[in-house]
Amino acid sequence: MGTTLRSYRCHYHPKDQQGVPQPCESGALPSIRVQARNGNEAELIAAATVHGVVASVERVEGDEVAA
Repeated sequence: MGTTLRSYRCHYHPKDQQGVPQPCESGALPSIRVQARNGNEAELIAAATVHGVVASVERVEGDEVAA
């Protein structure tokens, strides 16, 4: 029995060279896409990947992968 992974888009606050979160000039936060079992796991994966604070997580419909 496998676990279904879903695709999530995670928006995060970018950091400067010293690691301080910076406002986005365009008003749109950058995002990454991750595969996870749920939104909480997606947030943890994204935060570890970008080494920063995740602002929002949204599931991308239609992208399911059996693991």
